[in-house]
Amino acid sequence: TAIRRASQRLSASERELIGLRLFADRSFADVAARLGISEPAAKMRYVRALRALRAELEKEGITR
Repeated sequence: TAIRRASQRLSASERELIGLRLFADRSFADVAARLGISEPAAKMRYVRALRALRAELEKEGITR
């Protein structure tokens, strides 16, 4: 699927962040603890990962 192709082009850490937040429904505190980073850093990395995913989805022709 387009989502799978787009996500495969993300870095492993971006995929992990998105997976933990969206699919495993983990809190930012939990994500931060799992990754060994601060909660604000987890939030910022998540925002950046979502932006990267959106950009890849646009390449697949999927827009808002």
